[in-house]
Amino acid sequence: MKPNVSIIVPVYNVSNYIERCAHSLFMQTHENIEYVFVNDCTPDDSIEKLQKVIEQYPERKPFVKIINNRINKGTSASRQVGIDNSTGKYIQLVDNDDWIEPDMVETMYKKAEQEQADIVVCDFVIEKRNSKEYHHDFVPDNNSDYFIYILKNEVCYGYIWTKLIRREFFELPDCRFVDELCWLDDWFALIRISFYAKKIIKIDKSFYHYNRTNINAQTAQRTEWHFKSCIVFFQKLEDFLQNKKIFEKNFDIFDFLKVDFKVLLITHINSYKLRKKYAYLYRDIEMKYINNFHFKSEKLILFFTHYRLFLLAHIVQRLLALKIKIFTK
Repeated sequence: MKPNVSIIVPVYNVSNYIERCAHSLFMQTHENIEYVFVNDCTPDDSIEKLQKVIEQYPERKPFVKIINNRINKGTSASRQVGIDNSTGKYIQLVDNDDWIEPDMVETMYKKAEQEQADIVVCDFVIEKRNSKEYHHDFVPDNNSDYFIYILKNEVCYGYIWTKLIRREFFELPDCRFVDELCWLDDWFALIRISFYAKKIIKIDKSFYHYNRTNINAQTAQRTEWHFKSCIVFFQKLEDFLQNKKIFEKNFDIFDFLKVDFKVLLITHINSYKLRKKYAYLYRDIEMKYINNFHFKSEKLILFFTHYRLFLLAHIVQRLLALKIKIFTK
């Protein structure tokens, strides 16, 4: 029997987290689930630990696939490998260090079938070492607005793991994951999928637990890899918007996003060398939007970076990081 839902999980360097993740997946109240784990050449014992968990769920074992990449491909490409090797009517992506509530799949699948929805959205919890943050996503009444909200990256979250999505969208050439992207890949996929989706609905429950305690996670530290992914993201996004003949209509949004993400990276990077290297990234449009940033510290860092006063920019960044650390304990 064809599975209702395929859960896709790339696996890489998560020895301390994969067991909790896998238990949460196998303990789902919904029965007809296919599990596709993609071993992205993990250097640790994550797969061995995963296999031990699988043995504890004999009723699930026949519906589990472990796909082994020949080379390390990264999260984006591994997600696509998992999707290509899945058969479920709906796709649920889960990150390998996160976990989900036991009734997530059943509740979201039933809602999707009842409403004949293309995308079902839920809320999520950010799990920190000493605290939790509950985040409520938003879906507008007019679904045609969802694409713009996702593109703006403001009211609606661009996380793909809080969405149950019909698999046919992932089969569209436009909506496949991009190999070159290892950051912002889920947002880019969701932008393109939401362009085609006709019906998006929301369930007001925090089913997904986003783990922020994993210091080895790709999003935990900003590196040059983030800058490179950012550049590829905007190149690919412009190509998509141009192809759909909606680039001019969304030009201001697109331009502002470029500078917004430069601010994010410049203010969160610790490397003086990288801040210097990427100081002129999107500089031609930077001053146009500088007054749109909410925090004076962001404007100050951009000002120092603009005039190549990198040591001062670094000092402000470290003070900002210290302030954030103190107030988020």
